[in-house]
Amino acid sequence: MVELPSGTVTLLFTDVEGSTRLLKQLRKEYGELLAEHHRLMRAALDQHAGREMDMQGEAFFAVFSRAKDAVAAAIAAQRAHTAHDWPDKVEVRVRMGIHTAEPEVVGDRYFGLGVHRAARLCAVGHGGQVLLSRSTAGLVDEDEVPGVALRDLGEHLLKDLERPERIYQVIAEDLAEDFAPITTLTEVARRSEVPTGTVSFVSTDMARFRRLLRRGSDYYGAVMEEHDRLLRNVFEKKGYLVDVVGDSFLVAFTRPKDAVHAAVAAQQAIASGDWPEREQPEVNIGIHTGEAVRTGSRYFSVALIRALQICGAAGGGQVLLSQATESLLDADDLGGLSLRDLGVRELPDFERPVRLYEVVPDPASVRGKHATAREETTY
Repeated sequence: MVELPSGTVTLLFTDVEGSTRLLKQLRKEYGELLAEHHRLMRAALDQHAGREMDMQGEAFFAVFSRAKDAVAAAIAAQRAHTAHDWPDKVEVRVRMGIHTAEPEVVGDRYFGLGVHRAARLCAVGHGGQVLLSRSTAGLVDEDEVPGVALRDLGEHLLKDLERPERIYQVIAEDLAEDFAPITTLTEVARRSEVPTGTVSFVSTDMARFRRLLRRGSDYYGAVMEEHDRLLRNVFEKKGYLVDVVGDSFLVAFTRPKDAVHAAVAAQQAIASGDWPEREQPEVNIGIHTGEAVRTGSRYFSVALIRALQICGAAGGGQVLLSQATESLLDADDLGGLSLRDLGVRELPDFERPVRLYEVVPDPASVRGKHATAREETTY
């Protein structure tokens, strides 16, 4: 058995973004795609003295004696994936994370926080992106690797790791450069100022949820994965995700207009989703505004309960809001939306009958935003 490199080594983790979506789209051809992905990755590793340590599905773990070789292999693999002619003209976008450390060697495996740090770096990136830790970036900068520049993305906290990591993006010819913010705990905190005081709660619920369960675990899993992906993509932009339970999201917003527009954007994303057997689920949404107190990780608010009840009153994919929310909206806040007065309803957890309004998008606005939703929710 060939002895593993020891001491200071550079660890590369890779993963294909949206692999489940590709599997659903290609079905039997996915095996061909996976085999080509494996071939391209191994060619890049072999070309630059990389040692394959593990491969699970579409994910690779490799080790290098030199940091610049790991970066060169990552660049070569990215270029090869971009240039390859994939089945059904799909794009195979690979996220990559590289970290230099001194892991423990036990038998034929590496152990230690350095391995976890490299894996976490990979997990927070986007398809087509190569991320480096501070230690790797320092070595690459010292060696002055030709044709390679580094973009400083700042310090970030990575899941389950106490020490913040300064993260760098590799910039090289034929590699994509522009990506959304990386999905670290630090970045999520920056985007998710926790609403307190007067809060607008959005509650969602998938109609006929039990019918999904009866269709079998594969169908149910595919629907729920697409549902969660679409709604998270919409709600995390301006909202604070309070809870996700089964088919239901609960999201808090500081401004009522953001809650309303996010709810409509969620419906438009659902309408343009990639659903198994082209069967789009029906999602009902309720919005209510009221005072909320947050203690630790929990909200204490009747307004939250009332948002759930308004969601329960919705049907047919409606977006309903209470008079409390409607009263805080100006005409300019609605943009291409209008409100249809549905009259007064008796609902649980309300002291008196509540007037409900249905949010109605302008048809022209819907047509334009459907195209945008498809672009924003595609991996």
